Amino acid sequence: WARCGGAFGAAGVPGGCPAGRGLFAEAGERGGRGAGVGRSGPGFYDTVVEQWSRKPLQPKPALRAMVSRGTANISPTERVLKSAQFVQAELPKRLARRLMDLQFLPYIVVINPHIKRVYDAYYHAFVELIKEPPVDTVQRNRDFSAKVKLLIEQHTDMVDSLAAGLRECLQKPGMGEQLQLDNFLDGMLRSRITRRVMAEQHIALQQQRPGYVGAVATDLDLRKSIEFAAMRAQQISKETYGTAPDFAFSADVRVKIAYLPTHLDYMLFELMKNAMRATVERGMVGGGQKRMPPIRVRVCDGDAVTIRISDQGGGIPPEAMESVWKYGFTTARTESSEAAGGEEHFSGVPDLSGRPSAGQSGCMAGLGFGLPLTRLHAQYFGGDLKLHPMPGYGTDAFLKLSQITESVH
Repeated sequence: WARCGGAFGAAGVPGGCPAGRGLFAEAGERGGRGAGVGRSGPGFYDTVVEQWSRKPLQPKPALRAMVSRGTANISPTERVLKSAQFVQAELPKRLARRLMDLQFLPYIVVINPHIKRVYDAYYHAFVELIKEPPVDTVQRNRDFSAKVKLLIEQHTDMVDSLAAGLRECLQKPGMGEQLQLDNFLDGMLRSRITRRVMAEQHIALQQQRPGYVGAVATDLDLRKSIEFAAMRAQQISKETYGTAPDFAFSADVRVKIAYLPTHLDYMLFELMKNAMRATVERGMVGGGQKRMPPIRVRVCDGDAVTIRISDQGGGIPPEAMESVWKYGFTTARTESSEAAGGEEHFSGVPDLSGRPSAGQSGCMAGLGFGLPLTRLHAQYFGGDLKLHPMPGYGTDAFLKLSQITESVH
């Protein structure tokens, strides 16, 4: 579908593609020199991306490995340089694999302007990274870290673009129902999380914050995290509906874990938001005269920490259960979407680590990425997310978080 002479051959490129140029060659024109990349850079059909995509990957970061490397018995300078060299080697390979995935999408998807924007951004980042000199000095690490920070900022709203492109493609008459993109999106978003974890861990290692090993909080208080997520969700509920249910917390023990705060904040916020939305909307049926039941949160500690979030929002209809894990599936339609004639701005989408986009407080519902992306974040570090709905009553969400059992101090 995405090779010269295939579907793209009909897009005004008779007889194949000019060398180094293609449908997405615009980003390559900013490529500069380095690693065999000329002024035009490796375009959509250039073999440089393909060559990088074939290079073997190191295992994705694990919490235990991140803590172990961050506390290795070597000098801080050597620790940071080793981290930089690892990140410099891995990011281009992972970007190249995602670029190849995008190239092989069906034609109707890959020409979507939102998907094209994702490709251009990833391609630009790929070119910028492969032209960086090897990080073998403190100064080169400063330059490399500054470049990585800039690329992180530039990619903040890429999930917005993926979501918008998916929505437009699924709405194409006669085509949307034939597109099966969940596996593609799983791969794109899982890789996105990996790249951000690698980058943020490297940057955070240079800051040496108390209570952290890089980006990993070694004593993360679950109660405080849950209360923070609940207050954020209540704020958005009040902005959307004018009201919000209370929440009640209970735990067998005072639980602290080693985890990435940004990941946990995102997952808890999404689950609290879903529970509050269901509770408020059910309470509105019949005039909303009754006092809304609270969202109940319980934490249990074992081989893994499990957080149960229970609501009385009516549950999930059995016919919808198979669809709740599909990207783009939502039962909500926001006011802004209706006012814009169906076009929707996907605010509050997390960046690679799970935080809402800069300057956005988030929206109550409507994106259709919340549950699958929350489960992806949970599974990334060996946990999981499961839903147990009770139709006509409510839903229990069980968020399992794996633990580092060894001391991290």
